[in-house]
Amino acid sequence: MGEFVSYTLSDGIARVAIDAGDSRVNILNGEFLAELEETAGHLNSDNRVRAVVVVSEKKAGFIAGADIRQIAAVTEAAEGERLAREGQRIFETWARLPIPVVAAVHGHCLGGGTEFILACHYRVVSETASIALPEIKLGLFPGFGGTQRLPRLISLEKSLEMILTGRTVSGIEALNLGLADECAPGQDLDQAAESLARQAVRDPRDILKKRRRKSSGLRHWLLEKNPFGRALLFHQAEKRIRARSGSHYPAPYQALEVVRAGLRETLETGLEIEARELGKILLTPVCKNLIRVFELNQRAKKAPGLDAEPLAIERVAVIGGGVMGRGIAGLFAQRGMVVVIRDLQQEIVDQALAQIRAGFERQAAKRHQTAEAVAEKMARLWGTTLAEDLTGSDLVIEAVVEKIPVKQKVLAELEPLLSEKALFVTNTSALSVSELQKSAQRPANIGGLHFFNPAEKMPLVEVIRGADTSEQTLATLFAAALNLGKTPIVVADRPGFLVNRLLMAFLNEACLIVESGVDWLSLDVRATSFGLPMGPFRLLDEVGLDIAADVGATLSGAFAYVEKSSLLERAAGHRHLGRKAGRGFYRYQNDHEIGRNQDLADHLGLPVDSRSARRADLRRMLLLMVNEAARCLEEGVVGAPEDVDTGMIFGTGFPPFLGGPCRWADSLGLPTLVAELENLAAEHGSRFAPADWLRNRERFYG
Repeated sequence: MGEFVSYTLSDGIARVAIDAGDSRVNILNGEFLAELEETAGHLNSDNRVRAVVVVSEKKAGFIAGADIRQIAAVTEAAEGERLAREGQRIFETWARLPIPVVAAVHGHCLGGGTEFILACHYRVVSETASIALPEIKLGLFPGFGGTQRLPRLISLEKSLEMILTGRTVSGIEALNLGLADECAPGQDLDQAAESLARQAVRDPRDILKKRRRKSSGLRHWLLEKNPFGRALLFHQAEKRIRARSGSHYPAPYQALEVVRAGLRETLETGLEIEARELGKILLTPVCKNLIRVFELNQRAKKAPGLDAEPLAIERVAVIGGGVMGRGIAGLFAQRGMVVVIRDLQQEIVDQALAQIRAGFERQAAKRHQTAEAVAEKMARLWGTTLAEDLTGSDLVIEAVVEKIPVKQKVLAELEPLLSEKALFVTNTSALSVSELQKSAQRPANIGGLHFFNPAEKMPLVEVIRGADTSEQTLATLFAAALNLGKTPIVVADRPGFLVNRLLMAFLNEACLIVESGVDWLSLDVRATSFGLPMGPFRLLDEVGLDIAADVGATLSGAFAYVEKSSLLERAAGHRHLGRKAGRGFYRYQNDHEIGRNQDLADHLGLPVDSRSARRADLRRMLLLMVNEAARCLEEGVVGAPEDVDTGMIFGTGFPPFLGGPCRWADSLGLPTLVAELENLAAEHGSRFAPADWLRNRERFYG
């Protein structure tokens, strides 16, 4: 009996149980893999065993992948290749067992876990299983055989999709793809796996015939069974990679070549190619940075510095049925909370509920869920115009307009209706939580949750600590954000908090650059070429020019060194307020951007013959963001550079392949950046004066 792997025998069926001790999930590390190899040897030599069923004893799922720490520690290509070959060799011992091996998969099965079940002969999955090869998101690709075994099991087209995007497939989808041989309800999984194992012992031909049927038909023959069709599939896949990630991420391109080269050869040679190329990709800066981003996300789940026990949250009230309010309400309902939306107008309440239902329906269709799943979520959600209907709520979140008197009025109306323990939370992007606490009866129960738009999609939540926010309130809000599947960071109550403060410094500088005679479209192109998800003016359209102007005014009033651009206020005075109005800096049709809005340019007096943005223009904006990050660390807005990078990656889409603004700054060298900032300060003003935090350090990290 091993620490990670053990088996029992009953009527010729060996039940192999994998269980990584005290860990919540099974993670493949060196010891775990060694026990898998040892167990395969025992099964091979045990003449009593006629078939094997592999199960996980973890409630969360099967295997959550390989140990990221071991991958991150690799510093030589030869070491990375050796690790890959070792994993391949161990999985091959399972693939070569002369008896049927059935993997019984429930919950998550990721990375190395998926590669292990690919080495098993048969797979039975639960309906709620989630199967993926997500390595591409870490800047690498499957290295324990995944790039070679998956395209030999299911269609090349679907294999490339899974490998190159890291997309998760459900149990039902795995069955339809041919990745699974059977799909069963969770409570019947073990029995179904044992039944399949016995069938495989008797005669596997019917199982294999059903599997082959999934990869047949005219389309399959045209695309996958001849060299021209395959060439087309690889060409289309490369086009999609280029559109999705440009030239910033080498792993998808290399993974594509590994699959292409491997399919021309035997499985054995294909595995050699996979291991060799994996060793190389592990050393790329992009891979190292993406692994760090993964670690940032894991770190954010541990609530650093919060020791209080969070309160239980079962009933949630959301004030405001607009875009943000309904997004937040839908999130809580999806996670099992009873949620009430309150707005002053019944029409808005009804629209909010309809929009949430539509979102649930789209999600259900994507995940192959039934109408009953949507009905179950909607049963937890209702709307009202009456304040008294909020009595009994454990958590009240206001998502009304960004005006402190309006928020104070909402608090004054609702606080007397709430229990002594109930929390009142403001969803604000820049306003002071501490100011709101001054008008509260129970200021310790007041905090902030800054969701980013759209709330249902954006991963970051800033948990805001007001002057009087209690530790228990803060811990409860942090736990609530985690329960929603978000990545939370704790921020101090300073204007703009962290993300908007850095972002508005960047956007304001973009406006100043355009006012000096630079074409905004070319500046947006520079930004996206750098790796940002959208340029500053496309982002301003997304935020709304009126909202951006308000936030900008708040921040420029709070920080004397800011040289405020007049561009946003002048733009907000025009009727073209961004994507929500169909026009901003760009024009929109059917919610898609279709080109420059020259009407706004004329209104702002921007010349037609503006010069194109230079690399130095974008760098000036980025350096200002880095300097503002240092000021935030100096002031204690957040506790560590990790918080800055977490906030900017998960809140704004700062290029993950660069690791965040602090990692990016470290890669350039802080002394170099300080010298550049001093030159910019001499030319453009005190906002560029290097923060003491930067002057006194060689690096943000370490």
